[in-house]
Amino acid sequence: MEWAALLVAFVLMCALLSQVSPRPPSRWRRHLQALAKRLVPRVGRRSVAEADPFETLRLQTRLGHLADEIRRIEATPRVYAKAHRLVALETAYDDLLDEACRLAGVPAEADLERGEQKRWQDEQALATRGWSW
Repeated sequence: MEWAALLVAFVLMCALLSQVSPRPPSRWRRHLQALAKRLVPRVGRRSVAEADPFETLRLQTRLGHLADEIRRIEATPRVYAKAHRLVALETAYDDLLDEACRLAGVPAEADLERGEQKRWQDEQALATRGWSW
């Protein structure tokens, strides 16, 4: 009787292992996988959406306005809370530059902190893509 229980356990283990172990795919499945690999790149391609020209114009206008305001405050000798205003304007300018870079497709520089160097690089990258403000 013991041998019958061992035989049933052995057959059960073999059945479970055959279900779990990887099997080579059938001929039809290989054919369908090859067909899917050829079709997926064609179907999966997405065209790059072009930026809305009015959004681009709005950003360029706003960047120009902020740049003029920064220049005006820097040129004025006596302005109340000059440093605070400059920091606020430069932060807003940096935010707009980040948005413009994202819109223009400029890759983000992860290793640079916000500052003069990053601002200069973003401005140059946008200028090479035809942006002006």
